[in-house]
Amino acid sequence: MKADSIHRLEAWALIVGPVMALVFFLIEPGAILIDPVDSTDSAGKITALASNPLLAHLSGLFVPLGLILLLYGMAGINRAVTGTDNASAGTRFGLLSATMGGFGWILVNGLDHLLAETRVSSAEALEAAIPLYQTGQGITLISGMVISLGLLVLSLSLAAPEPRGFHRTAALVIVVVSAISLAALIIGHSAPSETMVTVGRACYFPWVIWFIILGSRYLKEERVATDA
Repeated sequence: MKADSIHRLEAWALIVGPVMALVFFLIEPGAILIDPVDSTDSAGKITALASNPLLAHLSGLFVPLGLILLLYGMAGINRAVTGTDNASAGTRFGLLSATMGGFGWILVNGLDHLLAETRVSSAEALEAAIPLYQTGQGITLISGMVISLGLLVLSLSLAAPEPRGFHRTAALVIVVVSAISLAALIIGHSAPSETMVTVGRACYFPWVIWFIILGSRYLKEERVATDA
């Protein structure tokens, strides 16, 4: 990869974007840390969002912002890996899939803003909000699978031209992680199994670490190219 083909802003976006999205997902009410509930518990999730509207609105704003930054950084990678070989084609497919899946996750966060305003003291209002949450769950399922597939292909494409070493190993680890996420999401939402959903969510962490590694690498290469 050419050192001067990744701008420092794109490299920083690869670092900041996924971290921001993950942090605010962790504090999203009803998700992992704040009033966690099963993904199949529609009423519980809506109640958690409505009981913590400030956190719900913050996560609904900053998770999409983090995803947009991440996609911006990934676009820099896509521009750098040019050509007509399999690695270049795979990288373009990975970016397209991640963009489509990221857009779905952004839509779901938009729905969370509405759910956070639900009057859970009213049985009618809570019942009316449940179909909205279930719609978001459907979008989340498809988006998660599309993102997992995209990152699987992207990491495999980036690993192919790499020489043996740390970065090739890291990319291959992400190939395995993404395959696990894809399988877990399919099984977890088809059965359904909350354990499999949890396994799929756990894959976010190595993804974030990998993007930090990529962003840091490109920052270092950009500084070397500038000094040269």
